[in-house]
Amino acid sequence: MKSILIPLLILVVMGCSYQPQPGDWASYDDPSGWLPSDNGCKVNRYYVPDAVSVEWKGPCIDGFAIGKGALYWVEEDGVTGFKTQCLQPDHPDSDCFMGGAK
Repeated sequence: MKSILIPLLILVVMGCSYQPQPGDWASYDDPSGWLPSDNGCKVNRYYVPDAVSVEWKGPCIDGFAIGKGALYWVEEDGVTGFKTQCLQPDHPDSDCFMGGAK
């Protein structure tokens, strides 16, 4: 019993001490994890961790970029990027889901 209890206790302590890192998924109520786009729709920094500005062409649900769309961004050093992607596929109102389109 002790041989199972100690590793389990270590896992619990490790899980409680986790600190989010840049690029991690952000909760909807954590403003530091979101970057406002040109249209006011917030984009999760997980998708564009080095961006200083972002443009989202897709659904904006409750102020958040959710669903299929196009993401354009600019990084601090001037590098630009573009990708089409489904953002926040875990959201119940998203038109896609974790693993592909609905």
